[in-house]
Order: sequence, then structure tokens, then C-alpha cells
Amino acid sequence: MRKLDCPECKEGVLVERTGEYETTYRDRNERSHPLRVPGVTWLECEKCGDVTLDERAMSNIEAARREVLGLLSPDKIRAFRASLQKTQGAMSALLGIGEKTYTRWESGAFIQSEAFDRYLRLLMENEENLVLLQRIAIVKKEKLGLGSAVPSKRAIFDQLGDLARFEEQGRVFVDLLVRGALYVH
Repeated sequence: MRKLDCPECKEGVLVERTGEYETTYRDRNERSHPLRVPGVTWLECEKCGDVTLDERAMSNIEAARREVLGLLSPDKIRAFRASLQKTQGAMSALLGIGEKTYTRWESGAFIQSEAFDRYLRLLMENEENLVLLQRIAIVKKEKLGLGSAVPSKRAIFDQLGDLARFEEQGRVFVDLLVRGALYVH
């Protein structure tokens, strides 16, 4: 097996290590906490200590970060999309985000924000929220297709019909959120 020279110090040799990898993560308040991830393989320079992580190692570390932050896993995000029978492009359009961003959530290459995690849970929790989002997307598309300016929030919601029903759903969602029912601990 050929030895790899350290790309950082140019003097040492990279050695393969396997075990518990120590890193950190930031909580919602931007405080740093230690994170230990078992079963990770990495390359480490025997001279300067520089570490090189491959894609699999990074995926394991990001999965551990997601778990400790209580965020949906890529598998759960992918399963939700599949249950809706949507492509990644259609799902990203529905959510109002870029397709690359959404694809990265599903692949595990990027961790969704706490806000988007809650947004996804809201859609997963109540099918009527998904219907509302689809209706908003349709109204916006129709308005924009006519060449007009982006419609006001009031104009979008005027098209939804029974606004009181949707307001009640919003109160139910806030109650679930406050009680912590949407969090996975």
C-alpha cells in the first residue's frame, strides 16, 4: 500500500484511523458542544495531526449532528416526498426552495435549518397544511404567470376560501409546537 504524504505540512505521512471521532456542534443558541461519533474512519497526519475525512465519514458525522439537534433524517425527508409521489424538483418548487438545496437534504450532504425542519414537520403532521401550501403555490404561479407583480399576502389568502378554518389550523400547529409534539428528542 502506497503511503500518502500530508497535503498540509508536506512532511508527515497520512495514517488511517478508525474509532470515535471527536468534533463539535452548535445548538440553536450558537453554543458549541462536544460531539463524539463512533465508528468513523479518517486519515490523520502522523506529524502535524491534520485530519482528512472522506464522504462516508462526513455523512456519519452529519447524521450524528442531525440526531443530537433533533432534526429529520435524510431518509425521513425522502420518504415524505415519496409518499407524496413527487420528484425532488416538484418538492423543492412546492417548498419554495432551490432544487439543489432540497436534494442535499435528502442526500445528507446538507442539514436543513431548524425553521425548515419545523416547516417539513408541519406538512407531515397535517395533510391540510400541505393542501394549503399547494393552493398558495398555485395562486402565486397564476399571478406571476399573468406578468403582474408578486401578489400581497392578503391577495394570496383571499383566494383560499375559508380563512377562519386555516387560522384555527395555525393555532393547533402553534399549540403542538409549544408542547414540543413536533420535536424528536
